[in-house]
Amino acid sequence: MTHRENLIRAIQRDHPAWVPYRYDGSLTMPTPCVVAVARAGGLDDWGVNWVGTDTPEGSYPDGQPVLTIAGMEDLKLPDTDWEALTLDLQTQVAEKHQADTLVIAKSELILFERARLLLGLEAFSLALLWAPAKLHWLFDRLADYQVQLAHAVMRSGVAGIRFTDDWGIQNSLYIKPEHWRTFIKPRLRRLYRVVKDYGGSVFQHTCGHIEEIVPDLIEIGLDVLDPCQPRSNDIFRWKREYGDRLSFMGGLDTQGYLSFGAPAEVRTAIREVVSVMSRGGGYIAAPSHTITLPRANQQAMIEAIGEVNAMGEVERGATWSTSR
Repeated sequence: MTHRENLIRAIQRDHPAWVPYRYDGSLTMPTPCVVAVARAGGLDDWGVNWVGTDTPEGSYPDGQPVLTIAGMEDLKLPDTDWEALTLDLQTQVAEKHQADTLVIAKSELILFERARLLLGLEAFSLALLWAPAKLHWLFDRLADYQVQLAHAVMRSGVAGIRFTDDWGIQNSLYIKPEHWRTFIKPRLRRLYRVVKDYGGSVFQHTCGHIEEIVPDLIEIGLDVLDPCQPRSNDIFRWKREYGDRLSFMGGLDTQGYLSFGAPAEVRTAIREVVSVMSRGGGYIAAPSHTITLPRANQQAMIEAIGEVNAMGEVERGATWSTSR
């Protein structure tokens, strides 16, 4: 079995031969030729200014709003060349044709985060309560653009899209679940539907606590959820309750043992997490955040994943059933 085939079986919860690791080369995630994040600093395609840094984490938005609530209709959608975008991604897909990898494109800051960046946190929060009609208008415009982007991306021949939109902080959603269901969910459903209509897989990246809305994501067609932040969510409960309908990527704790533990602690913790999350497939092992880790702990993580894979699926399943 190839790495690509094994990864597809993991996504489809079809008893893969081993637990894939996000950075083992079996998954490639190119970014379309749009500027959703100005990684070196400067303006993105929406007029948001980013401050460049020399750290691995890259740039960050300067926090200055582009729109006001009263002037929301001044929104200017990016003037994206859809044909050029598709052709560029087609080239990237073709370059990977002989490689043993699955190509899933990225689509960043799609709805909630984009609205928050355009309005600024204070105005966004006020609009949520006092100008919901205007906020609906804004989200419709954002969704219209993102649907066009999703079509252009999927026409390139990629196997799916990984959408990014952070909805959670450490212990709660940024906004109430009912607000998420009102403003985000129906537009997100449109985006997922585009990918599904092309026969693709839908990945969703969202950090923080999102416990309340996981069933909603399953309902609208999500295939793989990441990064499964374990300090904010009960990811073992996710596996028990949703593991027959949803696959997971991440879950290896960068807020705890991966960053601050000894290598022996890392091995023990990762063996348990990978054994639990990989039962029957539906799991891609990965850190819960993309940050720089101590080299010894990174090596211990890779070794621990290999040790679990050496067990074989039957033994992994037995370990899972007795430990959780």
